[in-house]
Amino acid sequence: MRVALVCDWFLKYTAPLAAALARGGADVTLLCRDHAREFGGSYEERAETLERAADAGVRVLTLTGNVGSPPALRRAAGTLQLLRLGQPEVVHAQVNADPRLLGAARGLPTVLTVHDPVPHPGDYVSPFHRRLVHRAWLRRADRIVVHGAALRDELAARVDRARIAVVPHGTSVQDAPDPPPPERRLLVFGRLKAYKGLPTLARAMETVWAARPEVRLAALGQGDAAAALPDDARVERDPRFVPERDVVVALRRSSLVMLPYDQASQSGVGLLAMGHGVPTIVTRVGALPELAVDDSLVVPPGDPAALASAILGHLDHGEELRRRVLEHARRNFSWEVAAEHSLRVYQEAVAARRSSR
Repeated sequence: MRVALVCDWFLKYTAPLAAALARGGADVTLLCRDHAREFGGSYEERAETLERAADAGVRVLTLTGNVGSPPALRRAAGTLQLLRLGQPEVVHAQVNADPRLLGAARGLPTVLTVHDPVPHPGDYVSPFHRRLVHRAWLRRADRIVVHGAALRDELAARVDRARIAVVPHGTSVQDAPDPPPPERRLLVFGRLKAYKGLPTLARAMETVWAARPEVRLAALGQGDAAAALPDDARVERDPRFVPERDVVVALRRSSLVMLPYDQASQSGVGLLAMGHGVPTIVTRVGALPELAVDDSLVVPPGDPAALASAILGHLDHGEELRRRVLEHARRNFSWEVAAEHSLRVYQEAVAARRSSR
């Protein structure tokens, strides 16, 4: 199948999905923007992400310049013409507000991934003109992808449920899990925003430290919510955008990854941890429970006592749990699994467009 993947943000998701599709035999073109905001401004990390896709056989095209400038619009027309020369049978877009990207899908069967059907509390509210582009994508899409059954229920309040498909959020899975580290260290990382439940984690740590005073907590990432964590020498803070190579090091040093969210859709942070075999404690919100290898790693949101109990219950786990976590990731969330699901959705989108004609 000839597939065109287009994105503004979410290149960290789109590029490895494109690579997995190409490895599976699809003819894949990836159209992305030229900025590196998703990578904390690191064009080096952005280039590495695209190189991995190109090495898998993906053709990479880039839209340059600001959305509204006439020169950028002229260059976009040429780039879209190059994409059309590949004669894609279907266009798969990540939700975006760049009107130039709408041109890639004109007249073609279209799949749209909506990562967050319900905005996170406290997140940036898009201006009206950006919301118009979002709505145009929703109207145009023959199939709309979400990353969990609970998220399909959320999106069904806005669009026809028959158009919604569930495709797991992919992740890279190691051949073997990282071994449990010698120190007991918990890790919370990524965008440290208000909805991520850090006040609950702070209260849970009081109980954890009463029983296990040697436990450390590492908080990696940008965001004001980190201020909720206690001013304690056992809390290690790194308040910057953390590049992927540093996250890999942090995961190797971590006993457990914490997702004590008050509200959520799915979590790339949790999936990254799973791909290393690191057990992740999640709350029962959104599609997060799907990440857990069993219910002992799932707690109610806003419940510090339950969170502390889960931490203490899994703090001294061994290799067996990590092997189970890794196998759960491989079986349900690898990029290869995501690509297989995506191809089926593409076929549905093509059939739906033919039927409507």
